[in-house]
Amino acid sequence: MQELEALRVHVGHLQGRFDLVVQASSDALWDLEIGDLDIDDPGCPCWLSDQFRRMLGYESVDELPNLLSSWSSRLHADDRARTLNAFTAHIVDRSGQTPYDVTYRLRCRDGSYRWMRALGRTQRAPDGRAVRVAGAMTDITDSMVLLDLKRYAEDIAARYRDQASLLDKTTDAIVVRGLDGRIQFWNKSAERMYGWTPEEAMGRMVAELIYDDHALLDDITGRILTHGEWRGEIRHRRKDGTTFPVEGHWTLVLDEAGEPKSIMVINSDITQRKAAEHKIRLLAMYDSLTGLPNRTLCMESLGRALVEARMNDGMLAVLFMDLNRFKEINDTRGHGVGDQVLVQVARRFQAVLRKGEILSRLAGDEFIVATPVDDRAAAADLAERLEGALLDPVAAADHTFIMRVSIGIALHPMDGTTIDDLLKRADIAMYRAKDSGVGHVFYEPEMSEGLAERMELAKDLARALNNGELQLYYQPKVDLDSGAMVGAEALLRWYDPRRGWVSPVDFIPIAEARGMMAPLGRWVLREACRQMKAWQVAGLHFSGRLAINLAAQELDDGSLASNIVDIVQAADLTPASFELELTESGLMGDIERAIVVMAALKAAGFALSIDDFGTGYSSLAYLKRLPVDKLKIDISFVRDMLNDRHDRTIVTTILGMAHNMGLSAIAEGVEQAEQAEALRALGCDEAQGYYYGKPQPASVFARTWLTAQPRG
Repeated sequence: MQELEALRVHVGHLQGRFDLVVQASSDALWDLEIGDLDIDDPGCPCWLSDQFRRMLGYESVDELPNLLSSWSSRLHADDRARTLNAFTAHIVDRSGQTPYDVTYRLRCRDGSYRWMRALGRTQRAPDGRAVRVAGAMTDITDSMVLLDLKRYAEDIAARYRDQASLLDKTTDAIVVRGLDGRIQFWNKSAERMYGWTPEEAMGRMVAELIYDDHALLDDITGRILTHGEWRGEIRHRRKDGTTFPVEGHWTLVLDEAGEPKSIMVINSDITQRKAAEHKIRLLAMYDSLTGLPNRTLCMESLGRALVEARMNDGMLAVLFMDLNRFKEINDTRGHGVGDQVLVQVARRFQAVLRKGEILSRLAGDEFIVATPVDDRAAAADLAERLEGALLDPVAAADHTFIMRVSIGIALHPMDGTTIDDLLKRADIAMYRAKDSGVGHVFYEPEMSEGLAERMELAKDLARALNNGELQLYYQPKVDLDSGAMVGAEALLRWYDPRRGWVSPVDFIPIAEARGMMAPLGRWVLREACRQMKAWQVAGLHFSGRLAINLAAQELDDGSLASNIVDIVQAADLTPASFELELTESGLMGDIERAIVVMAALKAAGFALSIDDFGTGYSSLAYLKRLPVDKLKIDISFVRDMLNDRHDRTIVTTILGMAHNMGLSAIAEGVEQAEQAEALRALGCDEAQGYYYGKPQPASVFARTWLTAQPRG
């Protein structure tokens, strides 16, 4: 009897420990006795842990009972057959050779879907017949790029007889420490992660084993004792002395009297995720063609240089450079040759620079150099060195080109005290140099007289908006596998009676500078709604959503979401008909405001996508907080991905990141069948570009892409 009682107590301890881990774990567990299993029987019982309900937004077993249908009825329609087939195949395979490891989407209480990865193991009778199956579900919606998915290789069906073994199979390090800091439990994953065996770790001070920053450990412990839990990132030390980043979820464990007893720690190694973030940042900060700092890093460097100049009461020179007649090379020899020329030019510029002189590629054939100078003569000397770098012809692809550069120079503080002012005025001076045929020109105030033309253009744009002279063109988006249209993008066009067609490249910057983006955006949405309704009335079927671009300025409107909903509903349409595209750079202007506005738009039913993704502000830490559905890969990466391994790497990385986060991806600027095939092979979902169709007026677009619906 004593042995039986001791065994009962031991089993009770194991059961308590297992229940504690189930409560603390971010994974959901499930347990199903096979019997006369009928998957389609809504009353079929299946034990589901409380974490399953929390994952889907439910609070109690009354709301989501322990039934197999609580799981199967919430499978996404696209995943249901595949998932149930995998489940059935696993059960009926008496050899036990068919694993149950499947990824699918489950519908939450609010109607949204979350990605899950499920692993299961089956207990079988001697004849191989399945009698019980159990497993775990991991919410992988917010997983980072390259982060190892949590795996449970242990037979969870044996949870009542070997719970400790289950804890040892998780990829997370699970550590229980007393309030005195001494380790009470140390699973196998902790051994793999830190290098200390359970025998070496048990009873030791946790601070002694894995922490260098004891003050931070004390601070976090204090927070846990006050608030009951802590989540965050921290660096830990391995047995060999190396350190690495972990993401921790620490929970305060209470005894039966409600007093603090111990601290349960679940840590994940996020080394790969941090490496991916660093890689994305590097790709976002440097030009893939020349290896020079790109616009984003250029702006950061200019900002630091400007602060230093102000502190030292010094002078800062900003040189804006543009290659003369470079467009002719692209037009006559092709972009491939043009790119080779740009690489050669960048190398020559770098060769003549001195310490402290920062060279960046702004865009196309535009380069920026910024440096502290003592006087105008020093800035002129730098300009002459850059001009001299191109005295010898440039050879590229069996061609030789005589290259010249036009340079505009603006000086801080005389010509401006902000980055924008200095760049604008250096740009103005560069055009004066180009027009006059001289190598370099310093900015002079009278050069800004060219602003009159831009002011006239702004006035005409306002008139066009008020008089209905603007138009929307429509460009299809297609599924890369089927080639079928899955949506379209509405693009703003302007035909001026005096100027003819005015490029968006010319009038959009003016609209941004004049604060006209919000009224333009409202006009675009109203016109798009009017056209969508007209197509409906005409019996034409529009497949997918119509994408509308939102400008960064529009995000400043606190009532943006309600205004957009009102416009859509006034047209007797629903948000489900539309997708809203926001540029990556526009979002990062005020990320917190953007998150609030996007959450409201998402809740209203709009699909959200990030346009021009990867062009400068990529951040996984922010991306996981944005309620987006889709990433649009910028044309600058798609255009040369067949020949440029850096661009292909960026495209591959963005696709992997999008899919691992449950997002779809679309590539813009697809102009060749080879590009489309390469994107399809990489797993890209959708594409847009001249290969499928140019932007077209509504009538032409309808004839080409819309089908008539039968009238009943």
